[in-house]
Amino acid sequence: MTDAVPTFGRPWAALQPPLSEAILDAVSSLGFEKMTPVQEGTIPVFLGNSDVVVEAATGSGKTLAFIIPVLEMLLRRNTQLGHSEVGAVIISPTRELAKQIFTVLEEVIKLSNLEFKPYLVVGGSTSATNTADELTQMKETGPDILVGTPGRLEDTICGRLKRGKKTKSGTITATGSVRGRPSVSAAKLEVLVLDEADRLLDMGFEASLTAIFSSIPKQRRTGLFSATMSEGLGQLVRAGLRNPARVQVKVADRDGSIIERRIPSTLSINYLICPPDRKLAQVLRYIQCNNAQKYIIYFSTCAAVDYFFRLLRRMLRPSAELVPGGKQALKQERQRLKPLFNVSYPISVHSLHGQMVQKKRQATFEAFSELPSGEAGILLCTDVASRGLDLPDVDCVIQWDPPTDPKSFAHRCGRTARAGRSGKALVFINPGSEEAYIDFLMLRKIPMTAGSYLLQNKSGSIVEADVDIESDDEMSSLDEDDHSDNEESTKPKPKKEQKLPKFPADPESDQLLDMVRDIAAGDREIYERGKLAFVSFVQSYMKHEAIYIFRAKELPIVDIGRGYGLLHLPSMPELRGRSLDKFKRYEIDTDTIPYLDAKREEQRLVRLAAEKEAQMARKEKKPQKKKNDEAWSNAKEEKETAKQRKLKRIKKRDAKASAEEARLLKEINDPKLLEMLAKDPLLAKRMLNRREKSLKDMRDIAISKPKLPQVRQSLEEIIDSERQRRAQSHSSDDSSSSDEDDWEAIARKEKIKAKLAAKNKKRKFTFDPGFSEGED
Repeated sequence: MTDAVPTFGRPWAALQPPLSEAILDAVSSLGFEKMTPVQEGTIPVFLGNSDVVVEAATGSGKTLAFIIPVLEMLLRRNTQLGHSEVGAVIISPTRELAKQIFTVLEEVIKLSNLEFKPYLVVGGSTSATNTADELTQMKETGPDILVGTPGRLEDTICGRLKRGKKTKSGTITATGSVRGRPSVSAAKLEVLVLDEADRLLDMGFEASLTAIFSSIPKQRRTGLFSATMSEGLGQLVRAGLRNPARVQVKVADRDGSIIERRIPSTLSINYLICPPDRKLAQVLRYIQCNNAQKYIIYFSTCAAVDYFFRLLRRMLRPSAELVPGGKQALKQERQRLKPLFNVSYPISVHSLHGQMVQKKRQATFEAFSELPSGEAGILLCTDVASRGLDLPDVDCVIQWDPPTDPKSFAHRCGRTARAGRSGKALVFINPGSEEAYIDFLMLRKIPMTAGSYLLQNKSGSIVEADVDIESDDEMSSLDEDDHSDNEESTKPKPKKEQKLPKFPADPESDQLLDMVRDIAAGDREIYERGKLAFVSFVQSYMKHEAIYIFRAKELPIVDIGRGYGLLHLPSMPELRGRSLDKFKRYEIDTDTIPYLDAKREEQRLVRLAAEKEAQMARKEKKPQKKKNDEAWSNAKEEKETAKQRKLKRIKKRDAKASAEEARLLKEINDPKLLEMLAKDPLLAKRMLNRREKSLKDMRDIAISKPKLPQVRQSLEEIIDSERQRRAQSHSSDDSSSSDEDDWEAIARKEKIKAKLAAKNKKRKFTFDPGFSEGED
């Protein structure tokens, strides 16, 4: 590992080995007079023909730390590259980051007047024709440097997979597996760079990376760059790097001690313990307290991004197209929002997530990046925009949901306070078990301080409010316990439960949520996307990696539903067994909620009418049941009467069977028969079942049978066991007597068995359960 470099940077000209004049001029033209620590620690090692593994805080200048060595290595080649030969490949996990790296690389090449030809290779094409056109254009260009995402780079370097199946190890398994011809040749590859290397593994690019490694020369320079290093990188380092040098940038304190930081020193992170149904009000108040700034708000799911994008666009920038009812309704909505949120400058709202088409993602990224300094804008996004993206002039990062992967926390916060600028970050924490997340981040070298809960007073001003951890009653009870007598103090005290913060009343937040519900009741797209966002969030929460902190059983479902402005809680398995009584349903027939788009609404009405007709047709096919116009109480009485009649029939039948048993016992006076019955309980059971046999016949059968082992069970015990069995079978109210308990049915069955046994003369041996041995 290289030694820690000082926090101040030296001039670029002081690097050893020295950089070429063309690259020094380009760096100077970009306005970088001195190197950052990561650049000063990485570039000499990388240029010294060593593989590198670089770990440095986000926003510390890692992009130039590998772009400059790449260009220097290509300049120092003894031979020039051919038209279809590639000398360097830079891999990034996302298209936006690849585009950003390509832009910086292109700018440095342009300012240095070098003749290298970079080319951006990313996915996202909506058709095979577009992909084929891109490959044709790349072949005509003859690039020297490729920048892209793993999947598309694999197709370019290794050839597109036409048949077969690719495994995680990169091998192709299947009969007749075929790859197409590579678009470029990597036989003379000089350097390979993997930016945000840990994210490449987390996103499941192992197979693509393995395939790329197998298609490029082993005699190359490789660099891995990331703000965090995960355990999974060890395998990648062993597979793709040879004896790498690790460059880890640390911060030195004034006394010379080394401080390990995962975030820039100019970044201030606050946490706010806040109920889920008050997050929206806190975000708007936080924006209202500051001047026009650029914000990034992170959500855990794509559906949540889509929902809040449409909701905030409707609330912060209402227009006649977004508000139904014309100018009058638009004016009323603005007046309703003004007491709750009022700023003197316009705010643009943007959204970005992984499920958007590439053109829209690129347009959103450029629109937010090109916002002039001093203009207000909000970018709602998922973790697709958390790694490496250099979004200029971002003042604050707000995390509506803590990331599912804890490693993404520092990357999210790193979108602000870049290149020495100051920045702020805020993360919302639900009261309860999630408060342990604060200590968890402290252990990961991410310091945080408590944020202020904001309230709006009657004049409309935003003020800070105190949040009580314990109520006055609880504090007084604690004081009484402290001054109790010695005898009472010796008694065991009950285990203390976790005390939730006591938040002040916030009627303005409730009014804001009521407005959100009214908006959803008039706009079907917002209504449907709100339900989808809620469902996706709950499902995402169940899959959180830190499950010992984010416990699904303690998730306040009702408060989250209110915070999403739902009209009703959707039906989903995760809500079973939870108390949902506190959720107040919005009184509306949801089928009447229209789309604001007239064409979509017309299609919906046609579809709804067709569904109703199909439902009526199904009802007509079913046999019509007689309509019961009786009162519910009368129906209940009839049901209870029928139940009593059924029980009465069962008791009558059991009484008849008991009387028959008593008669048989009374008629049995022969001591020999009693003796044989005691020895053979099966015979006793047959006697009870076959009442058509006379007692004399039964006695003769018993005497003629061979003796069985002594059975310690009397006839009375056998009969008692039969009675208990019948009682158990009739214990439930809905149960009915089976054929085994019906004496007539049993007798008929026995007759049928006897007839079948008589017909089957070919069989030498017969076995009939319930009969003694030797019987025919």
